[in-house]
Amino acid sequence: MEKMLFRWSIALMFLSLFAFGSPSLREAEVIYLPEIHDNPEDHKFQEEVIKRLYQEGYRFVLAMEMFQQPFQKHLDDYIACKISEEEMLERTEYRKRWGFPAEYYSPLWRFAKEKGIRIYALNIPSELVRRISKDGLENVKDDLLPSKIYEHTPQEKERLREVLRLHPKIDEKRFFDVQSAWDNGMALRIVRILSENKSAKVVVILGRGHAPDLNSGVPRIVQLLRKGTKQLIMESSSSSQWTSPEIAHPPTPPSFQTANRERSCSP
Repeated sequence: MEKMLFRWSIALMFLSLFAFGSPSLREAEVIYLPEIHDNPEDHKFQEEVIKRLYQEGYRFVLAMEMFQQPFQKHLDDYIACKISEEEMLERTEYRKRWGFPAEYYSPLWRFAKEKGIRIYALNIPSELVRRISKDGLENVKDDLLPSKIYEHTPQEKERLREVLRLHPKIDEKRFFDVQSAWDNGMALRIVRILSENKSAKVVVILGRGHAPDLNSGVPRIVQLLRKGTKQLIMESSSSSQWTSPEIAHPPTPPSFQTANRERSCSP
């Protein structure tokens, strides 16, 4: 029953978007699906939204914070059926560099593989993060970071200080530098993905702290790097933006229930 109610809530959201018109979804170039990394509801929401976008005929690619950019080739090989899922996880060093259970995200990459949807590695490498932590962001130049680093707004700094209050032993400047590097690096990556995919949306899977709203984190920097980019945040929490009282609990269409099995790569 709980699973059915969850699917109905997703169906409600999309019927509201498509039936009543949502220029924001139709026109959005970047769609963020932020998560609390260990929240199962967020992962279910991401899976259902991605399937529904595909069902509705939208062209899109995925960009996932869970993978670091130097390992892009292995994601491409996985989608092209050149390597298995386990080989992909090993070669991207997923377990070492991300660490959350692969089961959280396997429905996403399996669906992408089944449908031939490209997955982009979004995150900057751990080695770069360690350099920034050691030397300071102002002293590190790298092709994976914008030539001009956009600092946090006063509102963002206050939000980050609230996090730091729970971890008083962490140095504030190092913490701000690393957070800024993540946001700037992922924003630059999204802008580059957009330039490679002129007619496709970029659906972004990342932590909620990196996209709390369109005026903070990654979305804010994307807008600064690429003026006029149309962006949208879709979250699993209930919001009047995604519901319509005129529709009451429609059944989930059969085509919405795509299997989460890894497709066969046999010719």
